[in-house]
Amino acid sequence: MKYSAVIPTYKRGNELKRCVVNLINQTLKPSEIVISGVEGDIETYEAFENIKKMYPDANIRLVLTRIRGISAGRNNGLLNATNDLILMIDDDVELPADFAEKGLKKLLHYDALILTGIDRDLKEPPKIQNFFRKLFFFDYYDENRQIVLPSGAKVIAYRPTSDLRPEYLGSHVWIMKRELINYLRFDETMITYSHREDQDFSYSVYKKFGPRLVLSPDLKFKHLHSPSGRLSQGVMSHIVIYNLMLNFRKHFFNKEGAKAIFMWSLVGLVIRSLHQSIKMRNITIFVENFKAVVSVINNWNLIKHLKFFRLYEKLNR
Repeated sequence: MKYSAVIPTYKRGNELKRCVVNLINQTLKPSEIVISGVEGDIETYEAFENIKKMYPDANIRLVLTRIRGISAGRNNGLLNATNDLILMIDDDVELPADFAEKGLKKLLHYDALILTGIDRDLKEPPKIQNFFRKLFFFDYYDENRQIVLPSGAKVIAYRPTSDLRPEYLGSHVWIMKRELINYLRFDETMITYSHREDQDFSYSVYKKFGPRLVLSPDLKFKHLHSPSGRLSQGVMSHIVIYNLMLNFRKHFFNKEGAKAIFMWSLVGLVIRSLHQSIKMRNITIFVENFKAVVSVINNWNLIKHLKFFRLYEKLNR
C-alpha cells in the first residue's frame, strides 16, 4: 500500500526534522515525503538539506510556493504528491508508529475520503465555558457529535466511543484521497496561521460527496503546539472572527435564521473578549475583537458578494 506524506511548513526547522523522522519510523513507511514550503524560507531549506544528509536514500522532496499561508501550503503539497493515498500532517504533530498503517486500512475499509484520529491530550472542557460557547453558537464540545453550526462555528467531539461520520474534520493529521484536489482546494483567502481552513475544506467535501469523513478514537496523535509561528493576540483576534465569517458566508448565508445566529455569535465573541481582557488585564484583547466585529459589519455589502479583500488585506501584508 503506497502513500505520500505531505508536510506544509514555514520557519519550523526543528519541528520539520522531528516530523520527518517520525514518518520514516512508521511501520508502513511513505513512498515519498513532500515538504511544502514557502519561497525565501531559509530555515526550511536548511532543515531539508540536513534531512537529505540524514536519509540520502529516502524519496524526500521540497516543493515551494510563493504564497504564504497554511491553505496555500496544503494545496501545494497535495498538487505535487504522486500517490493516490495521502497522509497530510502538521509539522508539530507526533504519531504512534502504527498510525499510518491502521489509518490507511480504515480509510479503505470505510471507502472514506478523509480520516483522522483524536489528539490524546483533548480533554473535557470546563462546563460553564462550554455552556457559554453553546449559548452563543461558537465552538463547543460534545462527547460524540461533530457538526458545523449555522454561525460558521463547530461542535467538537472530544470523547467518541466509536468511529464517527462527522460533518467536518480537524486537520492536524489527515489520511485522505488525493483525488479531492481535483474538485476542491483549501481556500487561500484564509491566510497565515491555520484556522478553520480544514473545517471549510472538509465540510465542502461532506456537502459534495456525502458522509465520507471518518473520525476514529482508535487513532491517537499528539499535537505538540510549537511556539514558533504563533501570531500576536491582535492579529489572531481578527483571523478568528474573519474566518468564522467566511465559513458562515460560504455555507450558511442564505439559510433561514443563519444571519441572526451569526450576529448573535459575534455578540458572544465580544463578551468573551471583554471577560478575557479583565481576567488577563490586557485591554488589547477586547479592543482588537471589537475592531474585527466592526470591520465585518462595515464590509457587509462586500461580504454578501463574496468579496473579502478589505478584511484580509492588512493581514496579508
